[in-house]
Amino acid sequence: MRFLVVSLFILLSTGCAITKQPAEPLAMPLKPTLKSQTYQLEYTTEHSSPKVKSVQLPAHKVVRNQTVKIITDKASVTDKLLSQISQALNDKQLKVTTKNNSDYTLTIQQLDLTFTDDTKYAIKQPEKPFTLYSNVAQQYPTQQCAAIFAQVSMRLTHKSSGDVVWFAKSSIDSASFHREPLIYNFTEEQKITNELEVVAFIHQQNTDEARIERLGKDIQIPQYKTLSKLSSLTKLSGPCNRTEVSALTPMMQFYLSSILIDKIKVQ
Repeated sequence: MRFLVVSLFILLSTGCAITKQPAEPLAMPLKPTLKSQTYQLEYTTEHSSPKVKSVQLPAHKVVRNQTVKIITDKASVTDKLLSQISQALNDKQLKVTTKNNSDYTLTIQQLDLTFTDDTKYAIKQPEKPFTLYSNVAQQYPTQQCAAIFAQVSMRLTHKSSGDVVWFAKSSIDSASFHREPLIYNFTEEQKITNELEVVAFIHQQNTDEARIERLGKDIQIPQYKTLSKLSSLTKLSGPCNRTEVSALTPMMQFYLSSILIDKIKVQ
């Protein structure tokens, strides 16, 4: 009996001694530092000066402190534009009145705003092109923006005689008015492309079976792979869509109106 007990003890001790201890669990490798950099692109277009035609007839002299009544029956004039035109006449030392006995009437003949063909903006090469510039310039060589053509015309009439003493017309397109370049940016960003592969490998190698199997073996954990990706362009400044360009129209009308009124020769 004692012999059996001793034999069983020896067998159990031997079995424990030959049981394999599993390898240590693998830790997730540290991710590389991912780089991210933002670049800017500038797009420009050709500009034109406002077209202006002004004719003043010598039949009646326009003299300082004479009165002028503004007539807006032929055009839709906002209160703000009316106020701005009144101030421009005051700056010419003419008095604006609402009475019918004025020396002159200033008729707003035309205040036209028309959407025209889109304006094309071309990319402008920076003084020091960045590495990606050529590729991006080929991919995004131009930008198309909405365009508005504005026209304003006026006529100054001598009230008592009915003689037209001055008439003028001006026009400009929206791109030539604001003259702002379009500024866009984009980002070059590194991303890991095989993260799931690395995670799956670590998970598989940390199972009980795999840990026993790789005991004493040199295991190569897959390296993280990175790829640089470019974001799409994002506009930072410069009016381009219809809403942004339409917002310019009140200023365009005032700009053209002020140019015309400044052409009136006041003695």
